[in-house]
Amino acid sequence: MLISIEGLDGVGKSSLVTTLSQSTQFTVIEKPIKSLLELTPNQSNHIKEKIYGNYSSNVQAMYYLLGYLSALEDGNNQNYILDRGFLSTYYFSFCQENSELFDFFAYNYGFPDLTIVLYASINERINRIYGRNNIDKDLKKKRIYTDNYEKYLEAIHKYNIPHIAINTEKFTKEEVSKLVIKILNLWMQDGEYRNKILDIFHIDNLEQFECLNYLAVEKKLTNTFNNSKKYVRKKEN
Repeated sequence: MLISIEGLDGVGKSSLVTTLSQSTQFTVIEKPIKSLLELTPNQSNHIKEKIYGNYSSNVQAMYYLLGYLSALEDGNNQNYILDRGFLSTYYFSFCQENSELFDFFAYNYGFPDLTIVLYASINERINRIYGRNNIDKDLKKKRIYTDNYEKYLEAIHKYNIPHIAINTEKFTKEEVSKLVIKILNLWMQDGEYRNKILDIFHIDNLEQFECLNYLAVEKKLTNTFNNSKKYVRKKEN
């Protein structure tokens, strides 16, 4: 099984990835293209500068999509957590010039079994980054100061990517991890639960969870599946 963790800078991806790797048997793939080519950080930066300085958007996207494809194949044989996958590649690299390339990958190779999109507002993400390190280099990135989840929405709707989206605005890091672990346990328990999970946490429903804290969301999830079990038992009787 392959799980992809997605979201903008400061939303809590790294914390979730770390906790999931410690709480499950899943292995982390941080940057699949670096893992595939066994690149050092310096080598990776050099190749990135060369590609973005000399080649078209097709080559730029292909470089990262190749790493993504290798992660997909790894996920067929072992349980992996992917720290940023197709959605992030689409977010950073998609343009009209390479749209056919993304379509080709999407329709021929597919997606992780489950993509987990974490959301938080601009102010919340900035506060979280500042709180962990007030001179963090991420604070200098222009993209930090925009709420640009539209490209995530665009890709999810265009390709019907199996996903859950969690508004983490009122959650602690520990609460996000607890919720995701509970969701994954339900996901792996019973195939019939999966459609319910996908419906509850569809990205179009993010606003419904905007003012809810962890206990309220966890209760909603629990009640949904308790009612589902009652219905199944009643139907069997």
